[in-house]
Amino acid sequence: MNTMTVSNAPGWVDPHGLDVRTLPAGRWWDAVRVPIGTGVRALTYLGDETGPVIKDGYGGILYWLIRPGSADHWQLRQVQVLGSGWHVAVPPQHRTYGPGLHWRVPPSREEHRTRPELLHCALSAALDDASERRPLARVCCRCERTTEAPVLVRVVASRSGTARAVYACPDCVHHCPAGPGQLEWRTTTR
Repeated sequence: MNTMTVSNAPGWVDPHGLDVRTLPAGRWWDAVRVPIGTGVRALTYLGDETGPVIKDGYGGILYWLIRPGSADHWQLRQVQVLGSGWHVAVPPQHRTYGPGLHWRVPPSREEHRTRPELLHCALSAALDDASERRPLARVCCRCERTTEAPVLVRVVASRSGTARAVYACPDCVHHCPAGPGQLEWRTTTR
């Protein structure tokens, strides 16, 4: 009896190969290129909401895959969007460890891109965390006072595809449902 293995990988990923493939960005996805330090902080914010992430262990870079054209307007320092005209090295699906190019978060047929509005918020928060300057003053979601030491408590996504960050002051953060350092993704209606 001949049994055939069915791959859980999207069609553009080589599920069983040994070689890295170079694929054109802008066809199935655009790639968002981020330095490893900022990328790891963004992964923490995204948690289970992240889609596939490629890690270049030698270059210290993470790549998220998002819907083509969805980040053309982004202007985030240290972040480069690779769309049409660019090529990205893609490891085979089974390569999930380094030291070289591998999947930090592997793709599946169901999940082969990250929601761009959530990635943008997570990267913005990660860049704010890394900044040596003081964070911008924000309004606390609980007491509604302006705080010079805001803590990101959740990101709220709307059906229109936009997302906004919600902050609390240090005194109120323990009253916020998501708690400090965690994000909660909610779909709101307008």
